[in-house]
Amino acid sequence: MDKEFLIERREKSVRNLRGWILVYGRIKTGKTFLLRRIFKDAYYFAATKAGYIIFEEKGEVTCINVKEAVSRIGSLLRRGETVIMDEFQRLSNKFLNEIAANHPSGKLIASTSSLRMAKKIFSGKNPFSGLFTPFKMDLIRYSDAILSLSNVCSSPRNMLLHGLIIRDPWIIPIMSFKRDAVSEICNKVHYFLASASGLIGEVFEEEERSLTRVYDAVLRLVGGGFWKPAAIAEILLSNNLISGGLPTVTGLLERLVNMGLLEKIPLWKTKGSRCYFKHKSPPLSIIYSLDLKLNLTEGDGKKIDRKIVSNLLEKEFQFALGEMLSKYFGGVRSYAILPNSGGDIDIVILDAQGKKPIIGYEVKLEEFNVREAERAIETIHSYGIPKAGLISASAKPPSVKESFMELGPEELINIARQISLKSLTLSNPA
Repeated sequence: MDKEFLIERREKSVRNLRGWILVYGRIKTGKTFLLRRIFKDAYYFAATKAGYIIFEEKGEVTCINVKEAVSRIGSLLRRGETVIMDEFQRLSNKFLNEIAANHPSGKLIASTSSLRMAKKIFSGKNPFSGLFTPFKMDLIRYSDAILSLSNVCSSPRNMLLHGLIIRDPWIIPIMSFKRDAVSEICNKVHYFLASASGLIGEVFEEEERSLTRVYDAVLRLVGGGFWKPAAIAEILLSNNLISGGLPTVTGLLERLVNMGLLEKIPLWKTKGSRCYFKHKSPPLSIIYSLDLKLNLTEGDGKKIDRKIVSNLLEKEFQFALGEMLSKYFGGVRSYAILPNSGGDIDIVILDAQGKKPIIGYEVKLEEFNVREAERAIETIHSYGIPKAGLISASAKPPSVKESFMELGPEELINIARQISLKSLTLSNPA
């Protein structure tokens, strides 16, 4: 990474929560970094896979056994201190019970990378049930990622595209912001692939599941653009990877959503489908797609086609903007795949109830010409969407008849800034 930079995440509002807090989210989403930055005076404990506890006090790090760690945690909490217990799901129920007995003394901030464990706690099947305020840490919000790059990227376009990649924090240390995002991916995709494989394995390990051939196949197929459960089921059945058909695949997809690896986006006016499944992480989505298209795991050193990478980035740009703009307008993000191979409507923002369309957008990385702009606006209106807009990562689109809003890179960055200011006001009420 070229320069040190800090992402101001809206999740820092966790410091305003009272009592004991449970911070949960997929592994390597920045939980530990954020908590240690916010709660600087906290005593830090981390449970390791090897069975011992890392303890840090005033910058001095020691390794202690679990029994001693639990005793120290209890003593600190009874003194009214703040304690961070990282990866606490690795402790046995016996030790969890001993820590829970100290409630409500002090301030315990427990962190877990196991979404299965978090669900268990909130469903009442754990010694900690009812003791914590839950706080979910997800991928970095797109608006936060964009604004963090203002001092390290050479152009607004680069801020928008690099912002997509760094939404998943594990990739930040191996990124360079001197190049444009397409060049960076082309030059480092093999490094990204190796890191991504390790990350997926760790996610499954934290959820106490095995990364089987079936799960791996589903992740690869979704990365390659197969989003319909029926289409995925057909391929898995033909390769003898499953025997249960569509119900089996639906269950697999839902589990991967629950593990924080996939997301499902509501579809609007799309015949035969209600949800679009995709990788939640933009870099993982791009890496899996490139691997499927170019067979990168064979390691033949094949040159990466910039056009393919640009198309993948444009798709991720579309979905990230849908998420950001739906929050900006107070609606629900949706997506429309048009019939008869008629293309799609990149962003459809529905009302707060998720029923009626408010705005539709056509999204491009490159500039629009006037004819493209007119055709896009006409298509969006033809499907009964009252307002239609255009978005480009390169330059503000031309203003054409019946266009509601044209957003270029400067306008998008300004929207990200407004979202950030609004979030700051909400998290720090007067």
